[in-house]
Order: sequence, then structure tokens, then C-alpha cells
Amino acid sequence: MASSSKCFFFVFLCLAALLTPYLAEAEDRSKLIPIGPCLEIRDCSQTCIESQFLGGKCIKWYPDSIKETCACFVKPSISHV
Repeated sequence: MASSSKCFFFVFLCLAALLTPYLAEAEDRSKLIPIGPCLEIRDCSQTCIESQFLGGKCIKWYPDSIKETCACFVKPSISHV
């Protein structure tokens, strides 16, 4: 019985380790705005800066994407309450 509970815990731990990168990437995407394919944008980060963003990077917007998308970092909003 103890062996099966250890096995279950190990499987759960492995699944968590495998899924964590995808969750982190999804969280990062919430702070990004896609502006176009990286193949068509010469310098992604500089283009984003010139468009009043903090910078940018080329990422695969979807896990099964073949092409990378230039995505700009959103400036944090400042709300006066």
C-alpha cells in the first residue's frame, strides 16, 4: 500500500514538473501584445520600444506554432485610487 501511494506521489510530482513551464509561459503571455510575425519585423524589441512599449521578444504564441510572433511587453498600469 505504501508503495502505491509513493508511486502516485511521484507521478503527480512529474506531471507538475512537466506542466510548470507551460503555465509560466501562459502567465507571461498575459503581459504581452502580439504585433506580427518575427520574420517580417527586423528588430522585435526595438520596434516595440518605438511603439511605446517596454520592449519585446519573439515567442511561439501557441505551443504548436511553427513560426514565432513578435510580442511587446505591456507597461504596468498606474491607477490612482
